[in-house]
Amino acid sequence: MKVEELKYALGGENIASSPREVRLGQRDLGRMLVVDRQRKAQRHAFVRSLPELLAPGDVLVLNNSKRIPGLLKAHVAHNEAQVEVQFVHYEENDQALCRIYPGHHVRPGVYIRAGRSLFEVVQDHIAPNDLCLVKALGTSLTEILKAEGYPITSFFYSRYWEVEYLNPCFSSQEGAIESPLAGLHFTPRLLADLSAAGIAQAYITLHSVGSWLPFLEEDIEDHAVNKEWFHMPEAAADLINAAKERGNKVIACGSTAMRTVESAATNGRVRAMQQRSDLYIRPGHAFQVVDHYFTNFHPYRTSLMVLDAAFCGKDLLLESYEVAKREGYLFFEFGDAVLYL
Repeated sequence: MKVEELKYALGGENIASSPREVRLGQRDLGRMLVVDRQRKAQRHAFVRSLPELLAPGDVLVLNNSKRIPGLLKAHVAHNEAQVEVQFVHYEENDQALCRIYPGHHVRPGVYIRAGRSLFEVVQDHIAPNDLCLVKALGTSLTEILKAEGYPITSFFYSRYWEVEYLNPCFSSQEGAIESPLAGLHFTPRLLADLSAAGIAQAYITLHSVGSWLPFLEEDIEDHAVNKEWFHMPEAAADLINAAKERGNKVIACGSTAMRTVESAATNGRVRAMQQRSDLYIRPGHAFQVVDHYFTNFHPYRTSLMVLDAAFCGKDLLLESYEVAKREGYLFFEFGDAVLYL
C-alpha cells in the first residue's frame, strides 16, 4: 500500500487549536465518532458516554507515560546564531537525538547554549531524518529541558501550551518528550464512572519516540518505527488476560497502548515484561488481544494513520473521516475522539 492511499483533505474549520479544557471547560466533553467495523457504520456520541458503550468486565488499557518539554530555543555558543532544537528522545547518559534548525550551523564539536546550560553536538547528519546526537555538559539533559524547554507541539496550535495541558490526568511515569495524547480525553470523574460501570483500567507505560518525525517512504512496507521502551506490569497483564478468558473486550487507548499490548502478546495472552519494541502495525497485522480502539483523528502521512487502517480497514477508515469532517468534528491532538468497535 502507498501512503498516499491514506490521504484526505482537511480544512482549518476541522482542526482544534486549543486544549479541550480551554475550549469546552473540561477534557471529557469532546465528541466521539463510534465506528462499527462489522456493520461498517458510524454513529455519533460523546466521550462522556464511554461507560455506556463498553460492558462490565471490559478492560481499558491506558498509557501512564509522562512527558517533559522537548524543544529548546537556543544559541550556537561561538557566534550566538539562533537555533531551534527539537528532541526525538533522551537517554540516561545525557545524550539525545534531536533535529537542529537551521542546520548549517551544526557540526560535531559545536556547542549549543540554552540559558546557562551547554550541550555539545557529537554527531550530525544521522539518517534517515538528518538528526544530530548531542550530549549535555555539566547539567542533566532532563533538567535543561525542564528549565528552558517548550513542549513539542503541532504548528496549528494557537500558542505554545504548557506541558500540563499535554499530559493525561493519570500520567505518572516520566521518561518521554511526547505523551499519549488519546489519554487527554479522560478526567478523574470519567475514570471513576468507568470503574463504577465495571470497566477496569489497566495501566501500562510506553515512552513514545519521534512520532513527530515525517513519514518519508512512499510505500508503507518500506517504513520502520523507532524502538520504544515499554513496561507491561504484572497487574495489567492479569487484568487483560482475565478479561480475555471471560470473553470480555480489551480496549486500547491510543496507539501506544495498542503497541504495548500487541508487543507483549503471545498466543492471545500478554506477558508481564519490560523491553523495547519496534512493532510496526500496518494492514495485514493479526491483532492478538485488542478488540476495540479508542484514539484521535490522525494526520495521514504518519504511522498512526497506518495503524488506524490496519485496525479499521482503509476504506471504512477514510469513509469515517469523511463523515467526521462533514459533521464538524475536530481533528488531531486537541480534537475529538474515535472509538473503533
